[in-house]
Amino acid sequence: MNRSISLFAFVTLLIAGCKKEDTVFNTDLALDSRFIILNAPADTTKIVVYADGNWTMENRDNASWITVQNGAGKGTGYAIISVPDNASDYPRAATLLFMSGSKTDTLKLGQRGVIVPALAITATSVAAPGMGGAVETAINTKFPLSAIGVTYGYSAGDSWISGLQIADGKMSFNVAANETAEARSGKIYLSYTDILGTNLSDSLTVNQARP
Repeated sequence: MNRSISLFAFVTLLIAGCKKEDTVFNTDLALDSRFIILNAPADTTKIVVYADGNWTMENRDNASWITVQNGAGKGTGYAIISVPDNASDYPRAATLLFMSGSKTDTLKLGQRGVIVPALAITATSVAAPGMGGAVETAINTKFPLSAIGVTYGYSAGDSWISGLQIADGKMSFNVAANETAEARSGKIYLSYTDILGTNLSDSLTVNQARP
């Protein structure tokens, strides 16, 4: 009899030990996204906030184009913000700050501008005169040169490409006279990264004959 009771107790403990424990999700503060990008037209968006206690959201940059419709809650809930039309050519961005107890977190909110970013040189290469002079080629971009980061790379020699300008759908630059005994080739690299992280790039090979 005692042996049967001992066996029953052992089996009961074994079953209890194998029982899957319930998992409870706890978090002081967490967001469902780190970066939200909205299009240029007016819009409203929700941000899921995970928290065990009370939480608040602030427009940290005091961006005038952001309206906070709901910036506080308790437990898991939604922060709600709205934005008007972005009539500017360029995108804009601001940071939202979330707080719960001693914990903080941030989310970057961006809104595209009216202009759709474009950066494409029509030609892949151009021929420059050996005696030097101005060179021009078509380019598809709606951004001024001041908004584009430009770097130059050369296969050999000094910086013989200079004076780059972009205007009216054209890219122009100057080349110095080729005073070497051989033809040479260089490259112009264009790149643009906006406030939303959109990266565009293109390049142009410049071939210059020997004099």
